[in-house]
Amino acid sequence: MRKIIFIILISTFIFSCKKQPKELHHENIQLDWLENWFSAWELMSKEVLELPKTTPPEMFFYDEKYVYTTSEISAPSGKSFNGPKLFDKKLPWKRQLHNDTLTIPNGQRIPLQLMTFAAPSEQKHVEAFFVMAAPIFWKNTGIESNEVSLEKLLTGVFLHEFSHTRQMHGIGSKISEFEEKHTFKYEISDDIIQDYFISDTLYIKKYNQEVNLFYAAYKANTKEELHRLTKQGIDLLKERQKKYLIPENKILVEMDNIFLSMEGLGQYMIVSWLAHPKGGNYPIDIAIEATRRNRKWWSQDEGLALFLALSKMKKPNWKIMFSNNPIDIVTLIEKENTIANTLYN
Repeated sequence: MRKIIFIILISTFIFSCKKQPKELHHENIQLDWLENWFSAWELMSKEVLELPKTTPPEMFFYDEKYVYTTSEISAPSGKSFNGPKLFDKKLPWKRQLHNDTLTIPNGQRIPLQLMTFAAPSEQKHVEAFFVMAAPIFWKNTGIESNEVSLEKLLTGVFLHEFSHTRQMHGIGSKISEFEEKHTFKYEISDDIIQDYFISDTLYIKKYNQEVNLFYAAYKANTKEELHRLTKQGIDLLKERQKKYLIPENKILVEMDNIFLSMEGLGQYMIVSWLAHPKGGNYPIDIAIEATRRNRKWWSQDEGLALFLALSKMKKPNWKIMFSNNPIDIVTLIEKENTIANTLYN
């Protein structure tokens, strides 16, 4: 599920459609899957992230025929319908045949593929917009989970990406600065570190060592062991950044920490909902395995390990990840280890 900041393209399956049929004004259209996604976000937003309510992003969801949107731009001739509410707020839903393309708020027309992404909005009083394919798209590509159902997996994917809609002025603005002020060999994305070093076997070995330490720290039986293993992992992370990232481009260190924070938070949302009694209600070990999947993407897998480790150290105030001045996950863990050091030494 990847590429381009906040944008994740998974495949290129395109579906054809026919001419727009006549539709009833304000008809009732059942989108049970979307209601479930909204309910999951409300649960996580209230009980895990403890975020205040805000203006919803402009939203674009689509199945094989229609786009369901709260934006005039994407459905200029669409018909209004009574769709899912978010935090009991009625939204200006419209439905229109998409004919295999989607117009997003910046005016760009993109082919409809299996994708989900959040991006800054250019509309007044709207911080972000959000796009995601309906479950039928995912099902048709054969995507599944060995640990949880496809339905539960997609709820997690929605939570991961939807969380980014609340980060545009903080983490999102930092990413924009990277692009505006620096030049890189590879396209800026949450996988840029992986793009630089994917062919370096020694680098990958060092990366795996620190990731394994962070997951081991999360499974530690005592707080002392938790902090000891986490410190070892942070030491290896710092050593890796110093040896590989700084000689390449010193800004990559900050980018590494930012993308670990952004993607780690998204993955932590999946685990939290899957394990929540009011959510997926799965054992935490199953929730983690379902979220890690094939462990292909470095920032996601290591980011999750860091968030799990910090969540075991204390009850975190995750609102800092959504502020205009976010503190990255590496720095947060270092602070906790410094506090712990005074207790165990």
